[in-house]
Amino acid sequence: MAKSQEEIVRIFFNHLSRSSYDDAKVFMEKQRLVYLNNAWPKAMFDILCDFALAEKNYYDTNFEPSKNKIVERKENENYLDFVYKTLFQDLEKLQTEVDDNYVTKFMTTLLQFISVRLQLLELYDKLYEIGTLNSWINFSELSETVENIQNDLSNFSPVDQVLRIVRYELDCIQHLFKCHEHLGDWSYFNSLISLKESSDAFIVWEKCYQNQEGWRFSSLFKSKSTLPPLLLWFQRFKHMTISKYMLYFYGILIRQSSLREVKNTCETKNLHFFTKMQQLKQKAEALSAILVYETPDYPTDNDSCNEGSPTPPITKMDPYFKYKVMISYPKVPVKFDVVEKIRINEEENSVNKIEMITDEDITYMLMRVDLKIIFIMCFNGKPKNEEREKASILEFVSMLRCHRYFTSVNR
Repeated sequence: MAKSQEEIVRIFFNHLSRSSYDDAKVFMEKQRLVYLNNAWPKAMFDILCDFALAEKNYYDTNFEPSKNKIVERKENENYLDFVYKTLFQDLEKLQTEVDDNYVTKFMTTLLQFISVRLQLLELYDKLYEIGTLNSWINFSELSETVENIQNDLSNFSPVDQVLRIVRYELDCIQHLFKCHEHLGDWSYFNSLISLKESSDAFIVWEKCYQNQEGWRFSSLFKSKSTLPPLLLWFQRFKHMTISKYMLYFYGILIRQSSLREVKNTCETKNLHFFTKMQQLKQKAEALSAILVYETPDYPTDNDSCNEGSPTPPITKMDPYFKYKVMISYPKVPVKFDVVEKIRINEEENSVNKIEMITDEDITYMLMRVDLKIIFIMCFNGKPKNEEREKASILEFVSMLRCHRYFTSVNR
């Protein structure tokens, strides 16, 4: 028995909201064989079948084509970006041929949903490009980009059930970006809140895939996880963020518990950044590996009393108040007045430079992780292999900046 237009749409998106993409496609293929009046164009069935497959591919891959894709990726073009744009164009063209109000409204809402999906694809492409640059990452700017996409969302009935899954995705990455932004300010509480919020978003998002179908059987031969690759990427990114959080606030966590407990947690949960920092120091035969937070300059009381000055002049802090040790392995005295002498300039390209200076037989190698956070390696005399140690520092800083995770989103 032929179903009404509303019922077809409801059942189709009900399948998609449960991440049952194959069921949605099979259902629509069966409906395509049933005759409906001219208000429901049969070309719409083809578009919706391709849409269901595109949605599955969005989560089932890292945006690269394979033999099971709808079409092959064109040169220098994101495969799924091409698919969604094609669906968008086909829908726009078909919309001009339809007179039925319900079908026209449905097409409009589907076009709005596809436009959100295209913005997300653009975001992931941007992450990949940022990762390849191997430079400082402006997480505040990335967070703002996600917020703009979130502001474009509204309840697109009848696709709002599927749209809630997109909201979970945006919430998860938004809070992770916010956490890295707060880590750059060495803000313990704000970073912790963002971690909690990203974890909450991921949990509800993950529940949408408890009964997923396409990747469950094959995954038994590959790994224990039954999550689609995109969620696995988010899972790794969240895990990396927790590891970075534990490194930045290692001293606080030790005071809250114990050194042994924190070390055991890092080992059992594979939170590897502290271990990586230890290994880096030992391999380089350095005196110490240190993360330092640089506080901003501030005006003195005398300066603020100057008459005729619209704004008080800025004076430099005492280096020993200006630079605060976040973590040092092992603890060694650092001459911050020497560090201040080779303070990296505020020019954009300076954040990627490794600076080096020797003072009284102690050599300091410095590189910024964030605008306010500096990684320092101290050596007794000159490092035995200067180029190797510079490369090792660059790799470690690159890991803290998330370059590896951002480039993996497109593999």
